[in-house]
Amino acid sequence: MTLTDVLEKDLIKIPLHAESKNAVIEELVDVLVEKRNLPNREEILSAVLSREALGSTGLADGIAIPHAKTTAIESVSVVVGITPEPIDFDAQDGKGSQFFFLVVAPEHEASAHIEVLASIARATTSAAFKRLLGASQSAEEVMSLFLD
Repeated sequence: MTLTDVLEKDLIKIPLHAESKNAVIEELVDVLVEKRNLPNREEILSAVLSREALGSTGLADGIAIPHAKTTAIESVSVVVGITPEPIDFDAQDGKGSQFFFLVVAPEHEASAHIEVLASIARATTSAAFKRLLGASQSAEEVMSLFLD
């Protein structure tokens, strides 16, 4: 399973309005809960925040991939968000993050969860790709970057 297998236009939010790490996570979870009409926001949020407490999911070069496995969801879902300005996400390189990929998977889909995380990491290694991602103004533009 790759990012393109689960990427959906209605789960892409540009721009995110949050200005802190926890607020970004909450905003991404809210997109998922609202668009999928899920009844268990607090359970999903708690799972993601608990995973984040184990160690930051802020990678390098502006990428952060907050994620969790939980019984509160039935299939692997990814929410993409882009902020206008980098946010401190305790990234490995000490720089702010601007591109966020929330990955939430059911407990029983651990391998799919790992595959999607790896797919995101591979897709976002190119500096040119990240420039295009940062210039995106709509969910449609983000979708076309990943699908073309």
